[in-house]
Amino acid sequence: MHPEGAAAGVAARPARRLLLQAAAKLENVVLPSKSLTSLERLNIYAYMYYARLLEILTNEYPTTRQVLGDKVFERACRRFIERNPSKHRTLNLLSEKFPSFLARSLPPGNRRSLAVDVARIERAMEDVFDAPRADPLAAAEFAAIAADEWHRVRLRVNPALVPLKLRFPANDYMNVARAGASPRMPRPRATFAIVYRRDFKVFRRDQAPGQFKLLTALARGKTLAQAVRSSVSGRGNADRLAATLGAWFHEWAAAGIFCGIERAGSGRRGR
Repeated sequence: MHPEGAAAGVAARPARRLLLQAAAKLENVVLPSKSLTSLERLNIYAYMYYARLLEILTNEYPTTRQVLGDKVFERACRRFIERNPSKHRTLNLLSEKFPSFLARSLPPGNRRSLAVDVARIERAMEDVFDAPRADPLAAAEFAAIAADEWHRVRLRVNPALVPLKLRFPANDYMNVARAGASPRMPRPRATFAIVYRRDFKVFRRDQAPGQFKLLTALARGKTLAQAVRSSVSGRGNADRLAATLGAWFHEWAAAGIFCGIERAGSGRRGR
């Protein structure tokens, strides 16, 4: 696992603590072959290990790589692996800190900010893919919630959903990049997106500011009435507000964003 290869790894303190005889004479631990020395044999696995980790980061962050360019991205990956060695039994969590690492380590500027936003989306795509499964609520179940119940109804959010507040239109950028084009560097503009899984597929979708605020309020456990009051109340007339809310909930129902209904004080819990 040593970033400088097997020779440096054998001489490093962690290896000496584990296998002192290897530091003294590697052949005591790893036998040579007819064509390779002990160190050459060990280096095969050392280089393969790092190549595999770099391959995983490259596969998980293709658009981040496009934003930064190949050389900058690879240098960032190597520094990240060196400072955040894999300690889990699988590699699913290898890159969970990669977006925050980029935010700390890259030179300041719009390109860094865009790269971090894109990396957050791409990491969220990995997270929701592995999130627990839950059966979504249907539109009819939303429609069955009476208006006089809003003060005591809470909606359970699908665990395979990540809401993201971004500094750039990063989702738009990703749509263009992943379609095979070369998008221009966008200007900073606050945007809101959700990443979610439905029917074993991962989706990304932008949200209007009020829509995002309402959804995150519901995710924090607020009742429907509380969430609406804190997010969209007082905006336009009642008919326009009702139409807006209806469109948002119809979109969320189609996306499978909610997976259960809780009615406070009734002892009833939806699925």
